[in-house]
Amino acid sequence: MKRLFLLLSVCFFLLSCNQENIVTIAGKFKNMENVLVALTLDNKVLKTDTIKNGKFEMLAKLPNNRLIGLSFKDTVLKKTAKGLLLRNWPHINLFTDDKETRITVVADSIEGLLHFGNYKILGRSKSQIDYENYQSLLKKDREVNQAKFKALSKKQDKALLAKNDSLFTLYTDSLRFQENLGKTTHNIVIRNFIANNPNSDVSMYLLSKRSDLKSNLAFYQLLYNKANRTYRKSWYGLYFAKRAEQLEKLKKKYIKKLAVNAFNVNDKGFNYGKYADSKLIVFDIWATWCVPCMEDMPAALKLAKELEGKSVSYVFLSYDFNDKHWKQQSKKIGLKNSYYLSNETRKFLNEELVVTTIPRYMILNQKGEILVLDAPAPSSTELKKLIESML
Repeated sequence: MKRLFLLLSVCFFLLSCNQENIVTIAGKFKNMENVLVALTLDNKVLKTDTIKNGKFEMLAKLPNNRLIGLSFKDTVLKKTAKGLLLRNWPHINLFTDDKETRITVVADSIEGLLHFGNYKILGRSKSQIDYENYQSLLKKDREVNQAKFKALSKKQDKALLAKNDSLFTLYTDSLRFQENLGKTTHNIVIRNFIANNPNSDVSMYLLSKRSDLKSNLAFYQLLYNKANRTYRKSWYGLYFAKRAEQLEKLKKKYIKKLAVNAFNVNDKGFNYGKYADSKLIVFDIWATWCVPCMEDMPAALKLAKELEGKSVSYVFLSYDFNDKHWKQQSKKIGLKNSYYLSNETRKFLNEELVVTTIPRYMILNQKGEILVLDAPAPSSTELKKLIESML
C-alpha cells in the first residue's frame, strides 16, 4: 500500500512538472534601446532578445504557475539620475498562468525596472497579482523600518548636541535593535502572507523556499495543510512536501536542545523537571524595555491562561539588563513561570540559535528539545493553532 501511494505521488509530481503552455513575454519601454533581455527559470536562461525600437517579444513554452525571471542588461554603461554608474542590472519576477497568455512589461527607463512599483505588468495572472501584493507588503515593511530608523537617528543626533550621554546611549541601543529588527521583519511579512493566502501558488512558492524550514517545520506544515488539495499538489506544493518529508526523517539528527540557566522572582533556578507533565513548553523571550514585547503581553497572558490544563506550560524568559526591575515588573504584570536569563544562556541564544531580536517565541518538549525555533506571536491566532496541532 505504501509503495502504491509513493508511486502515485511520483506520477502526480511528474504530471505537474509537464503541465506547460505557450507564453508570450513582451515589453514596451521608453528611453531603452539595445538592452539585452534574458528569460530565466530556476536560474537557467531559456531565451534572450534585444530591445529594438522600445520593444521586445519572446515566445516560450513554460510550466504552469511557476516563477520566471526577466533580466535586463544594457550594452552601454548607464548613469542614474544622480550621475552614478548603474551597476545593479534589473531583474524582475513574473508568475505564469495555467493557460496560454501574454505578459507585457511596461517601463519608462531601465532604472525604473530596479524598483518594484516603478513598472507595470499587463496580462497578469491571479498568481502574478498575488505576487505583486506580496511585493507591496515587503516594500511597505521596508519603508516602515526605514522611517523608524530615520526618526531614531534624529533623536540620537539631538541627544548628542545636547550632550545627554544617557539619552545618546539609549538611542544608540535602540538604533542597533531597530537595525536587527529590520533584517527579520520580512520573515513576519512572508509568514503572514502565507497564513492569510493559503490557496495561492505564491504561498506554495514561499513555503518551498523557506531557509528556516528545519527549525520551524511544524509551523510551516500547519500553514501548508491550510491550503486545498489543488495547491498542495502544485509543483511548489509538492516540492515543499518533499523537503518536509526528508526533514521529518532526519529530525532526530538535527534537533537541538536548549539548556536554560535562569532564576525566577524567588531566586530559584529553572528546571525542566518542573514541567515534566507538560507535553509542550512555550518560551516567551521578552524584556521590560522591549516595546513589541509589552504590546504582545496581554495576548501572551491570555494564551497562557487558555493553555492551562492542556499539557502546555507557558514560560517567560527575560532579556532585561536589571534583575531588580524585572522582578518588580514580573510581579506587577502578574507573570507566572517568569525567569531571568543568565549571560551564558543569552550567549547561546545569540550565537548558536541566532536569536538577535525579541520578542521571540519558541516551542519545546519537556526534554528541552526545540520543536519550533521561531513561532508566531501570541497576538496571532496561528500560535494557538500551532500548539493545538502539536498536542
